[in-house]
Amino acid sequence: MSKFENLLSQAKNSAISIDTSWGQGRTLFGGLSAAMAFQKLRNDTDSTRPLRSLAVNFCGQTLADTPFSINEQLLSSGKSVSQINGQVLQNNRIVTQVCACFGDERTSNIEISSPKIELPKLGNNPRLNYVKGLTPEFVQHFEFEYCKGQFPFSNSPHNELAGWIHFKESGETFTEAHLIALIDAWPPTVLQKLKTAAPCASISWNLEIVQPLSLLKSPLQADTWLYYDAEIKQAHHGYVHTEAKIYTPDGTLLALSRQLIAVYA
Repeated sequence: MSKFENLLSQAKNSAISIDTSWGQGRTLFGGLSAAMAFQKLRNDTDSTRPLRSLAVNFCGQTLADTPFSINEQLLSSGKSVSQINGQVLQNNRIVTQVCACFGDERTSNIEISSPKIELPKLGNNPRLNYVKGLTPEFVQHFEFEYCKGQFPFSNSPHNELAGWIHFKESGETFTEAHLIALIDAWPPTVLQKLKTAAPCASISWNLEIVQPLSLLKSPLQADTWLYYDAEIKQAHHGYVHTEAKIYTPDGTLLALSRQLIAVYA
């Protein structure tokens, strides 16, 4: 069992504490908080009903080495769709809130598929490495390979950021919780445009699963590299709006992601 999978197994506990190796500035890596909250909901949901969308609000800092708990509330459960709300609670306040929508396949006359695209080859591009004191602590758990855009705080002229990512430590399986963490691990696209280090924070994040993992023709393996392609759609008044597409290694569109980011620069 990998370190990440061990953390997911704790989602059912009444008190959870995560060490600083998963830190992101003064808080825990948001993708981990969201993934653990999701895992709590997934544990209590029909395992055969695929995840269709996840809405996340980062309401405050989730502190490392400080106990937190995860509450859940069933909002609706129909013949084909379930919606469940989850809250990460720490020090008597909500720090992360998620709402997951699970949906079975349904017969439909509408069938529109995104075409596969040809992706850049893996292994020939610069990589973002973990450097203690310079990169967020959680970066040590992932590998990033840049294909478009530049590293954070490089005064880049680009509005796009794209590349490959996977867990540095492969686990036993690849689940929806793994996917959630991987998608959120990339640095916010806007950071490359800054000349010097400045804080930023994700406020809201909406994720849509275009191809549920359980319905893929070729299941993703634990060490799968995914391709992430994000673009700044607008930035003003201290807020940045980004959109991203996530692809499987064969160029199949896997998920769509939108974020609202506050940047203090």
